[in-house]
Order: sequence, then structure tokens, then C-alpha cells
Amino acid sequence: MTSALEEKLRAAFSPEQAHLLAEVIREAYDDVVKAKDFNELKAIVADLAQAQKRTEERVEELAAAQKRTEERVEELAQAQKRTEERVEELAAAQKRTEERVDQLAAAVDRLSAAQERTERAVRQLARQVGGLSEALGGSLEDLALEVVPEILEYRWGMEIEFCDRDTLPLRNGQYEFDLVIRGQVQGQPVLVLGEVKSNITESEVERFLNLVAQVEASEEIRPLFFGYRLERAAKDLIRERGAVMVSTRGKYFPE
Repeated sequence: MTSALEEKLRAAFSPEQAHLLAEVIREAYDDVVKAKDFNELKAIVADLAQAQKRTEERVEELAAAQKRTEERVEELAQAQKRTEERVEELAAAQKRTEERVDQLAAAVDRLSAAQERTERAVRQLARQVGGLSEALGGSLEDLALEVVPEILEYRWGMEIEFCDRDTLPLRNGQYEFDLVIRGQVQGQPVLVLGEVKSNITESEVERFLNLVAQVEASEEIRPLFFGYRLERAAKDLIRERGAVMVSTRGKYFPE
């Protein structure tokens, strides 16, 4: 570049002047280029410093985020640990529940077996009680056939002509009476119809009196009850309806 510039300067200056001017211009140009490069370098360094600062700030943010992440991971780890402990507790509870269910199932099986044995015993007892009831009923009826005629002979002066079980016609069918006594009281024919029960209740009295009302006979009909016990309400109804009661001990009601 100096040679070309110097050739141009020689057109106006002497060779020595042209050479000097060319050197001066070249040095000045170099200084200008260096200053420009320095300014550019300063700008680049400033940019780098800002970038470095932003990088450090970002690194600090990342470090803080990493710390928060680690804290969160630790919280999650603790939560996982608590979850595992809870799961173990639930597993233990489930095991205890299953054991309890097994125990209850075994108890239910034992109870079912005991219930079955009880039902068998109850059925057997029912058969025994049924047999006893039939035997007792027969015995009461036999006792009534022995006791009642004597009581009526004493109380009413009744002359007994017939005393036994018997089936009589009703308006709508027929009925087997436990006790049928035919005879005379003061010369008048009387028909005594008796019901024999161990425990005489109000409903039994009402039922039997309704049956007696359906019997059609030429004699005077007198209803009679014979048994061990007499309910108070049944006693009132017997008195009210004009019937009588003879107990197994020979007691006559009403007096």
C-alpha cells in the first residue's frame, strides 16, 4: 500500500517528500486501525462480562432450583417412607382382619352345628311332648269319666244313664265330645256336654260354647268344663254363660 501511495505523491512532491508523506500516512492509518480494534475488543469484553454475569445468575438460579428439587425429592422420599409404613400397617391390619374373619367363620360353623343339634333336640322334644300330651289328654278324659258323674250326682242329684265319649250331630257337621253324660235331674232329661283340657282359656270356653249351641237335642243341654287350671277371664265367661267347671280335684264352679 505504501508504494502505490508514494507513487501518487511523487506526482506532486519530491521523492523524499513523497516517501515521508507515505510513511506518515501509513503509520496514522495503523493507529486508526488499532484504536478501532481496541474499541471493538472493549465492546466484546463488555458483552462477555454481561454474558458471564447472566450466566452466573442463571447458575445461581439453577443451583437454587436444584436445591428446591433436592428438598422436594427429600419430601417425596419421606412421604414414600410414610406410605410404605402405612401400607405395612394396613397389611398387618388386613392380616388381623382375615384372622378375625376366619375365627368368626369357625364360630359360625360351630354355632350352625349347635343350632342343628338344638333343632334336632327340639324336634325330638316336640315328639315326646306330643306323645305326653296325647297320653295326658287320654288320662284327663278317663279321669273326667270317673270324677264328673259323682260330682253331678252329689251337686244336682242327677241320675246317670250314660257317661262316655261320644260324637253328636251339629247343624253343620258333627263333633266328638270328650264327655257326654245323659240322665235326669228332678225327673227332667238332661244332656251334659263336657270339654276336657289341662288349661282352660277364655278362647277355649268361647269356642266350645259355640259348638254346644249347634247341638240339636230334645233334652236340656248343660255345658261343662273339666281340667287342671282355669284362667280368670275363662272363669268369668263360664259364669256369664251359665256353664260349670269341675277341677281334677273335684272342685265345682260356680258354687
